[in-house]
Amino acid sequence: MKQFSSPASARLIAWEVLNKAEKSGLWVEELLSQRLSAVKLLAAEQRLCRGLSFGVLKARLFLDYSLQPFLKKRPPTRLMNLLRLGAYQLLKLDRIPSHAAVNETVNLAKPGFSGVQVKFVNAVLREIIRQGARPLPDKNLDPVTHLSIRYSLPPYLVERWHGRFGQALAESMMAAANEAPPLVARVNSLRGTREEGEALLARQGFSVEKGLAPVALCLGPDSGDPARLPGFQEGWFYFQDQAAQLVGYLADPAPTELCLDLCSAPGGKTTHLAELMGGQGRVLAYDIQAGKILKVKKNAERLGLKNIVTVTELPKVLEADRVLVDAPCSGIGTLRRHAEIRWRVTEKDFLRMAGIQKKLLNQAAQYVKPGGWLIYSTCSTEPEENEEVVNAFLAGHPEFELSPGPGSSGHPGAQFWGRDGFFRTYPGYPELDGMFAARMRRKKD
Repeated sequence: MKQFSSPASARLIAWEVLNKAEKSGLWVEELLSQRLSAVKLLAAEQRLCRGLSFGVLKARLFLDYSLQPFLKKRPPTRLMNLLRLGAYQLLKLDRIPSHAAVNETVNLAKPGFSGVQVKFVNAVLREIIRQGARPLPDKNLDPVTHLSIRYSLPPYLVERWHGRFGQALAESMMAAANEAPPLVARVNSLRGTREEGEALLARQGFSVEKGLAPVALCLGPDSGDPARLPGFQEGWFYFQDQAAQLVGYLADPAPTELCLDLCSAPGGKTTHLAELMGGQGRVLAYDIQAGKILKVKKNAERLGLKNIVTVTELPKVLEADRVLVDAPCSGIGTLRRHAEIRWRVTEKDFLRMAGIQKKLLNQAAQYVKPGGWLIYSTCSTEPEENEEVVNAFLAGHPEFELSPGPGSSGHPGAQFWGRDGFFRTYPGYPELDGMFAARMRRKKD
């Protein structure tokens, strides 16, 4: 294994990952994990590498705005990402001295660029130091452009959030999109209590806080590879945002029931349902792709859940007590975890995904027995994928009715149920991803 031991190596890997992600369309998280597993970096250098990779990715619009006055035309991708990397350190990171940020960025440029290009990188970064941050557009005259650049989000999304949620909540959501997400562990209740899971991590020196969800434990974003945490391989933990955990509680399965998860991979909500059922009953985990369903099976085996049955084909006749449709969606509620989404998703995608989601709900309806429950969820904040999908389904399926939510204020996640009968969480408010859910019951008659 090749060993690196200097901060410059962390910068080099971050630059390589950003270049490859932009060229290939692959996810930075995936590429970064592959790259870091192939080299040996000190813990501090790994944190720097991850911080630079995701920091530049999230702040790209702001960085391009800051660099624009110095660019007569857009440079090639590799050179542009190098300028972004240097500018990010100068404009967003207080702990890195300016001279170090410039020198290390210029050193990265020397092997692969001409002398003229190296001098250009040096000149641009030194000019940023001299001039300071470029003033943002006036917020009063053009609030959408101001917020779009400030939070590095596409203008259409800023306009949507600002118009629907109001200034205070919208800006809170925008700020959350640029934060480092916490690592959230869901304690496997078949292994032990949350307190026992907390003690297991604390004994190994991890700082842990109890989360809002009943078995959630929140670790810092720099806790390292989740698969290497103590207890993970022994099935103590599944790593899942708290908002996603709350969906399992609103499904509220009973130990004797048959549950169907129609979009089960990679298995987060499937395994949670099985745990909530105490390892009893049966959870049918379905995905049409064998590779994806294998991930569910492996997670179930690691967690010791024997009441999960994985299938790539559903029986022709099936009556389930509860059917969960955790639908594929834009993922716009998870920007802090999946930063690329802000650059890849457009407004057209909300309607495109809605078409898929409506078909899935219609398919799911046939498997719900009379008196049974249909639960629909997405990690989106947008009405096209959420309220409009559910309302269209209910209009076409009078045999179903919307449940108003849990009757008890002590029910997990009860505070996120709206008066209209829908469950909603908002990015970063408080410390959650954006999630939407609805519970519908099939009438007995």
